[in-house]
Amino acid sequence: MTGQNKVNADTRLGSMILDQFIMTMIAMIFSIPIMIKISSSAFNVSHEQTEMDFGGPLLYVSLLGFAIYFCKDTINGRSIGKRMTKTQVVDNTTGQVASPLKCFVRNILCLIWPIEVIVTLINPGRRLGDQIAGTKVVFYDPTNVEQPKFDIKKGLVPLAIAYGIMLLLMLPFFQAFKPTFIKVKYVESSYNDTESKSLEKLFADSLGQNISASVKVFDKIENQNVKYISVIYMLKENYLEDETQSKQLKQITNKLLYSIHPKESFTGQAKYVFKTSGSMQITSDQIGTIINNETK
Repeated sequence: MTGQNKVNADTRLGSMILDQFIMTMIAMIFSIPIMIKISSSAFNVSHEQTEMDFGGPLLYVSLLGFAIYFCKDTINGRSIGKRMTKTQVVDNTTGQVASPLKCFVRNILCLIWPIEVIVTLINPGRRLGDQIAGTKVVFYDPTNVEQPKFDIKKGLVPLAIAYGIMLLLMLPFFQAFKPTFIKVKYVESSYNDTESKSLEKLFADSLGQNISASVKVFDKIENQNVKYISVIYMLKENYLEDETQSKQLKQITNKLLYSIHPKESFTGQAKYVFKTSGSMQITSDQIGTIINNETK
């Protein structure tokens, strides 16, 4: 259509930077719950079994924020940045406001944002995403382009697709960081106070200058004929910084533990913790034998 003035590189670059900043902040808002959960437990050391759940259900809330990023232009082709720079995404052929689905397709290329910036400097009206989606960016002119009423149903389709893409992108990450040990169903009522205190004394007598140990021994595990043992080693010096020292410490503590409880007689976890007033380092290892007794 006539009357659609081409945007210049300065306007487009300004719009892209504004959108990058604003949409990232919006995405981060959805990540606040999972950040609160992680930070609230950062300095909490307990005998709870370590599990890598990446925030559980809160992770899916945070992914929604990033899915919205890809749908930033779906309301009449105008993201927040485009509203501030008075620009709009339209169909390259008809000149009418681009559909929510086309706006979504063009924004998938935001994954290569630096490259898109370079292309925009060369061709301000049509970055790579526009060329794939069949769209272009023009100055907003409501007298020249009919502004349709936003159809929420059409807007939900690209949001659902974007959310699915985010899940697929995260799958390799989940696979790469699977839990290194299984959460065990031990019987709470089988807690053995005598053996727990006996192991604590053993570590105090043998390694008291280097660590203090908190131990919990449970005599029964559901459907298994082994004990469950959890040990927290509070380090008096930061042996975790040096890989060699850390490995030596773990060998020594395991040797002491196995001298009383043979490896095949129990399963459990050991946490090595070095804590100061402002920071904490922690590593968790599976100890004993590995069993297939995963919590449902």
